[in-house]
Amino acid sequence: MMLNRKIDERRSSERVAWQGQVQILPLIPFHPVLGLQQVRAQDLSESGLQVQSERALPLKSTVLVEMQAFNHPTGIQVIGSVIWISPAAAEHEWCLGIEFCDVGESARHGIRTLLKD
Repeated sequence: MMLNRKIDERRSSERVAWQGQVQILPLIPFHPVLGLQQVRAQDLSESGLQVQSERALPLKSTVLVEMQAFNHPTGIQVIGSVIWISPAAAEHEWCLGIEFCDVGESARHGIRTLLKD
């Protein structure tokens, strides 16, 4: 059965495939053992991104997200919340849906630039 993408799509912003470098740091609930972790981005929109990670984070976890981009040498930083978790195709890996909660103007501009590239 074929899924209708327009019906299934829950994002308010258009998403694009983007395999950039991303780091996430759990903030709430605080996980000192987890610390900063490298994850692989799968797609990106103005309102969030999907990443693949070796660790699952609890739903509603607040995370600091830092995306690496050529035009932003210090990275693009936003605060997000884990809104869904799903097993990835690779064994012992997870897909995480992160919705952006706090995005500054500089970060928003950087994300829009990434979406155009």
